[in-house]
Amino acid sequence: RRERVFCPADGKLEGAWGTDVYTDDSSICTAAVHAGLLSVKQGGAVTIEMRPDVGQYSGTMRNGVRTGDWMEPWTGAYVFVRNRTA
Repeated sequence: RRERVFCPADGKLEGAWGTDVYTDDSSICTAAVHAGLLSVKQGGAVTIEMRPDVGQYSGTMRNGVRTGDWMEPWTGAYVFVRNRTA
């Protein structure tokens, strides 16, 4: 299933776990900044797609945001759906 999420301008960074695939309890807006889809200052809308658990999630530092590692099974995950422009 897909969901569109709006992240407010000048938002607050919160916890996120994983890289490219994030645990389903990760802050969507924080993960979107990590993924380079928007900035904290400007905010914006992103679309996520829910996925089954992938078993482990490795954190990284990207775009000024560090995500954490989660190396155990979890309840589920999500990825960002990137809109393609023609």
